[in-house]
Formats: sequence, C-alpha cells, structure tokens
Amino acid sequence: MKILMLTCQYMPDVFGGAEKQCGRISKGLRNKGLEIQILTSRQQHKGKAKEVLNGVPVRRLYSPIAPDLLGRWLPFSAYWLLRVLVWGVFNHKQFDVIHCHQGKFGAFVGCCFARLFKKKISIKVGNSNQFMDFNALKAKKFVGPIMADFVLKTNPTVVAITDVIAQNCKDFGFNNIINIPNSIDTNLIDMQQYTEQPIQKANDVINLFYHGRLENIKKVDVLMESFALLVAEHTNIHFHLIGSGSVLASAKDYIKQQGLGSKVTFHGEVNDPVVFIQQFDVFVNASEAEGFSNSLLEALLAGKVLVSTPVSGASDAIYPGKNGYISDSFKAEDIKNSTIKGIQLHKQNTESVKHFSAQLIADNFTVEVIAEQYLALYKKLTGTNK
Repeated sequence: MKILMLTCQYMPDVFGGAEKQCGRISKGLRNKGLEIQILTSRQQHKGKAKEVLNGVPVRRLYSPIAPDLLGRWLPFSAYWLLRVLVWGVFNHKQFDVIHCHQGKFGAFVGCCFARLFKKKISIKVGNSNQFMDFNALKAKKFVGPIMADFVLKTNPTVVAITDVIAQNCKDFGFNNIINIPNSIDTNLIDMQQYTEQPIQKANDVINLFYHGRLENIKKVDVLMESFALLVAEHTNIHFHLIGSGSVLASAKDYIKQQGLGSKVTFHGEVNDPVVFIQQFDVFVNASEAEGFSNSLLEALLAGKVLVSTPVSGASDAIYPGKNGYISDSFKAEDIKNSTIKGIQLHKQNTESVKHFSAQLIADNFTVEVIAEQYLALYKKLTGTNK
C-alpha cells in the first residue's frame, strides 16, 4: 500500500506537533512495509527539493511564503496548490491514500487532489474547540468558509486524536470520524544520549518544568503567574522553561519584575528535549487549547509527574493520583493547587508513577500501536487486506 503524507510545512523548517507526528507515523508505517512519501513545501529556493529523513522520502515544492498562512499571502497559497496539483498529474498513480496532517489549508489542498485524481483521503485534526482546525480554516476571511465547505462536501475520513476533537468534528458536520491518538517514539528515551551539560540542582529542591513552543496559546504568562503563587507557599522549588517563541521575552520580564530570577531558569531550545527533561521532576502545562500535546506525551515517556489544564488530551494521559493531576480550570490559582498535589505525588513514589506511565504508553501510544491503527484505517479506505 502506498500513502502520500501531505503537510504544508515539515521538519527541519518547522518542529511543531503536527510535523513531529507526521514524521513518527511515517516512520512507523514504513517499518510495517508501507510505501510512504511526504509532500511538503520549502521556502528556500535553493533548499533541498528531495531528501530522505528517517528512511522516508520527502518531496518539497517551492513556495516563497509558507502556503498555509492565507490572508494577504493568499497568492502564495494558490501558487503552492497549483504546484501540488501539477505534481499530482505526473505522480498520482503512485499513491492509494492521501493523508493530510492538520485540517487547515493543507486539507483543502488534499481534498482538491483527492477529487481531481479520485483518491481516498484522511485528514488528521490537530487542535480542539474554538481552535479546532476546521474552525480555524473557516475563520479565514473570504476564502475560509468556501474552503471549509469544500472539505466538508468531499466527505473525507477525519482522524480525531481525542474524544473532544471527535465531538468538535461531528458538530462541524463530518460523518466519517475515527479516533486515533498521537504517538510517541520510545526510542527518544532508549537511543539518545545527553548532548547538553547536566543541570546543577540542589538535592532538596523540586524542579518543575515546561518544554515546548512558547506562544500565546500556551499561556506561559499564566504558567509564570501560577509559579509565583506557588513560590509564596513553597520555597524549595525551581522552574525550568525549555523552548523558544514570541512570549519568551515577556515571561523573562515578568519573572524579573517578581524578583524570581533565582527561581527560574530559561534554557531556550535544547537538543534531545525528551532526554533533557529527565533531569527534572514535575511537568506543568498551562495551555488554553491543545489537540493532544506532544510535550505532555514526551513528559509521560520520561516518567514525570504531570500537571495540566483541562485541555483536550489531558485526561487521556493523566490519571489523577496515579501519574499527575488536571487542574479544575485554566486559572493560575487552580494550576498552583494541582501543582502542589503533583509535588506531593512526586515525593510519595516516583517509581510507581514511572511504571504506570510506561504501561500506559505501551498499551496506547507507541508508534507501533498507532501505526497498526492507521494501517487498519487505510485497508478500510481502499478495501484491501494487503
């Protein structure tokens, strides 16, 4: 069976959750004997048009601006759409199924491809509620509603990574919805080694951390506020913020204003983040919206106590009292209270937390488990047992 993975951008240009998942599932399906190719864009005219990453061929079609931005960059989106369809004229017979990563502009492109060349299509949805992919697409002025309606009428199979997203897609009007969660590559722990200097830590200090994109949707400001509240009650804690993004500067300013510079370390981006976070104790996420957080899955793999706001995917990875806690709301006070319980759980039995989370991953989230579910989906779409 031959699968075309379609994503508007891909690594190393972008290291977002959708791109990580595209890479993981492509590698997993390749290991099961499927022929996989990733079709994406490149913004550098002299960049690599063809390469192989993790054993998977990647074809990049040039677009001066990232094709999924739309808005005033709509001409570049149209240009990339045209390039994809022209590429499809010469290559469509090589594929049985188109798998779109995210239900935004890329889904519209995929549906154009599927209709023109009569291909089966699945679309994986990466976010929830008001930020759900199709809601985000429909919200684009002028062309957004037209594109969203076109996708809906194409009647694709929609892959929802959580129950919340499945309900969002049903409410939007989709009929063919299947639940397949995000995956995590256990080799991220087993095979990689430290490439960063270990952090010097005091033995009696609890090290809290968050790693990931530092953007508005992640509510880093609320995360820092909850930490400030926590420090007022517990002095033997330290927070590690790992990653970069548009809100990093404001987070640093807030910590300086609060006089907490000695209590927070900003690490920026690090190599091998899953290995890096093994040094710390409790993962804390204040995000206001997620699909199924890759950062949460990575902290789960590292065996850390997990604390999160009640976003989509949290209840799939966090079992209160077993490996973490979910806050009652998105407010700093409630995040602080859940973090206190998380610290207590860490102090009680970290080995029990690690064992529980390892079994949860083995049963539900490994690349191998998720690849089997996608393989079953593709067989159903194509009506084949091969």
